[in-house]
Amino acid sequence: MRNLTTKTNIYHYLNVIGAVSLIAFPSVLIIAFSMHFMGEFGFKDFFNFKFSYTQPSPERFMELFKSNKSLDFVLPHLTVYLALPLLVPAIVFLGKILFKDKPILSIIGILLTVIGAIFMGGIFGSWLSFVAIGNVSSAQVSESIPAVTALIQSNKLLSMTGVLAGFSLIGFILISIGLAISQAIPRWQAILILVGNVMIIMFMDLDNLMLIGATLWLIGAIPVGLKGILNKES
Repeated sequence: MRNLTTKTNIYHYLNVIGAVSLIAFPSVLIIAFSMHFMGEFGFKDFFNFKFSYTQPSPERFMELFKSNKSLDFVLPHLTVYLALPLLVPAIVFLGKILFKDKPILSIIGILLTVIGAIFMGGIFGSWLSFVAIGNVSSAQVSESIPAVTALIQSNKLLSMTGVLAGFSLIGFILISIGLAISQAIPRWQAILILVGNVMIIMFMDLDNLMLIGATLWLIGAIPVGLKGILNKES
């Protein structure tokens, strides 16, 4: 009986961790995306909607990294980087809800997110390491531009890692589609999680649109997560 109680308690705590993570991760994204409009960009830039990303020039990266505003780049990226482990319990929690109705889709979605989260860590780690470029002396800036150009524009390995990192959100998309079809949770919640993740993938690096996507994700995740925290499973 004691062993059964212990297992039940462990299951409950893991369930709560997953439920909290489901709410916490999109919340962290909202904070990180908002930081861009309080640092590198101004608040008015939020209303400047573009639907395709134009990468800043190498000279702009050098200017940012060598200025005292390099934290405007570092803090948002570091915030998301440190929160990436939340993706794993969050997707397991969501996949567990779907597992009763669509076990194969649930497992595929969980695996994709776990694998993608690993590569996502690599992406953020790479970008954060680029800040070291700011240590180049002013006299060597012009000589460093070709290397910076190669790093940010012609890095096929980084591009491949970026595609693999996208699996982290595709897992949420697959599971939310399954939840919407099975109605294991209210359909509007699953659709908001779905649309939010689709927007983040489609408009990657467009902070205002990603902020909207993260907000939709959070709105859909809150009632699902709260239900898990209160131990009232679907």
